[in-house]
Amino acid sequence: MNTLGTLVDVERYQREGYLIISGVLPAHRLPPLLAEADRLTNLFGQQPQRYAARIQWEVNYLAEDERTGMQNVIRKLEPIIDLSPIFAELAFDEQVVGPAAAIFGEPVELFEDKLNLKLPGGSRYLWHQDWSCCWRAHTDELITCFVYLEDADLTNGCLQVIPASHLGKPLLPFNAGNRLEVAPEYVDKSRIVPVLLNAGDMIVFDPYLLHFSDRNGSKAPRRTIIYTYNPARLGKVNEGRFPDDWKGAGGM
Repeated sequence: MNTLGTLVDVERYQREGYLIISGVLPAHRLPPLLAEADRLTNLFGQQPQRYAARIQWEVNYLAEDERTGMQNVIRKLEPIIDLSPIFAELAFDEQVVGPAAAIFGEPVELFEDKLNLKLPGGSRYLWHQDWSCCWRAHTDELITCFVYLEDADLTNGCLQVIPASHLGKPLLPFNAGNRLEVAPEYVDKSRIVPVLLNAGDMIVFDPYLLHFSDRNGSKAPRRTIIYTYNPARLGKVNEGRFPDDWKGAGGM
């Protein structure tokens, strides 16, 4: 069992669908990760055609009256570990991966990795379940570890969750004309819990948990590195997520 096993409240995770783990990354580890986030953002931004398969642009997720000045702002980079040794190493850092291994009760494999930027003016992530909108082609034995690289609050678009919304593995209906957002009548706003965390903290959550983040209304980024894991007994079930754009260019 991993060294964090005794600190992970597995019963609470199973009951509420998420856990908060404080101080996963101490302050001295954050500057190199933020510098790497800057490097990747610049790399992708300077070669948008080459890395098109990895980039989400903010203008595609903002209302028309919110797009001023956001034309070249990146929303998300995915995947990144094949281009980033530091983020590849972090994916299996005991402090990050330990809670997922403790909850599964076994070793894990990396299923997905992405860098959410949430730069000033950055768009909302509407209420959704990761399993329903994104992962149905794969296993639902998944746990996401969402590590804040900067402080997160309601002003800059912290994650918000509805505890216990994962119970029974519901496949909630989508909003009309949308294949991501859950229909509003299935979102009980009286139960919303904002996840206000400091840089270096982590939230771990279930793929059926309802979650959301608002637009970044501050003047500072709210960047996060996000890793999702599956039990190692299932193998590398999402290895095909890597595009071919990196080959011959120093990829891992």
